Amino acid sequence: MASTKRGSKPDFHGAAGGEQARELYEHFVAKIQEMYDKEKVKNGVFQAMMQVNLQNDGPVSVNYESHDAEVIKTISLPCLHLND
Repeated sequence: MASTKRGSKPDFHGAAGGEQARELYEHFVAKIQEMYDKEKVKNGVFQAMMQVNLQNDGPVSVNYESHDAEVIKTISLPCLHLND
């Protein structure tokens, strides 16, 4: 798991090794497929390199915080602020 003890950026130094991580990932995907519609649960190639492009179009920020297992969702738009 990622540690965020030092700020908000995840630190993966204590993460599982490659083979153990792959086994955990495959187990997770299998459990989700059991609990949901298997045809709707897709996965890719574990540990594959990806090239991702992001285009921001407007001032929007989404923050998620957890307080004692309660998730607080904050969505900020130019003239609107919502808390769920």
